[in-house]
Amino acid sequence: MRRILCLILLVMLALGLAAHGLAWAGATVKVTREDNKPDPVEVKVGEEIAFINATGGGHAHVSFEGNDAVQSNVGHGGGYVRFGRPGTYRYTVHISGVKAHAHTGTVVVK
Repeated sequence: MRRILCLILLVMLALGLAAHGLAWAGATVKVTREDNKPDPVEVKVGEEIAFINATGGGHAHVSFEGNDAVQSNVGHGGGYVRFGRPGTYRYTVHISGVKAHAHTGTVVVK
């Protein structure tokens, strides 16, 4: 009986982890002081993009053109943005710190 319960628990755990992985599928954009990689980045509707700050100490903020509601304060670590509609979204990364800088990138949602 214990073996059956243990097996059921393991199967449910595996299914839960698989579903969790599917829910978090998306892309990662590495934000540096000079650019974003990859650019452009492509995701499906409902997926998230993780913006990871790789500036080496600067504070990063991502803002999307024409939509103040879609912003991500990447800070010193990272931030996430989820897209609910297809389209092409241009964004600007503002980097503060010792040497302020800004550059742009594109997200394509299919």
